[in-house]
Amino acid sequence: MGKLETKRLLLLEYNLEWIQATIAGVDELERVSGYEVSRDWPGIDFFFYLPYVLENVKKEPEMTKWTHLIVLKEENKVIGEIGGQGKPEETGEIELGYSIVPGYQNQGYVSEALMELLAWLQVQPEIKRIFARSFETNTHSIQVLKKAGFVYQPDQDKVESRGRIVLWEYPMNQGVS
Repeated sequence: MGKLETKRLLLLEYNLEWIQATIAGVDELERVSGYEVSRDWPGIDFFFYLPYVLENVKKEPEMTKWTHLIVLKEENKVIGEIGGQGKPEETGEIELGYSIVPGYQNQGYVSEALMELLAWLQVQPEIKRIFARSFETNTHSIQVLKKAGFVYQPDQDKVESRGRIVLWEYPMNQGVS
């Protein structure tokens, strides 16, 4: 895939070299990618997930096509990430996640990136199911999912030590505008 583009954003495949650079530090990612990187990226959750991503991508390099850095074209700057986890090639399912650094939140960037990614995912033959999870208290994330057309699945709620996690599913026969 490589790159998706919206009016304001580039969604760039998060390749092995860039994953390794991120682990080494933001300056290294800037050097190898050619993009400025927000000093608030990656967030702590995504950063601690990176070694797991790195090991999986080393074993299965094709997995990089499911995760993308979000670049604000106007500033040529990485401001977040969006993508999926799981093994869609085997299961037909992809669980989406996304994050935008605080200084760029509430400006529609996640919604814009999500709509573009959904349009691309719907034409991937291996994708049969798209879903996302969120803490029920994360109203911003839930608002993004609703806006994109995801449907809440109340029978899939899970309670964990940090709170209730709710599941949202994207109806695959729905067109993306």
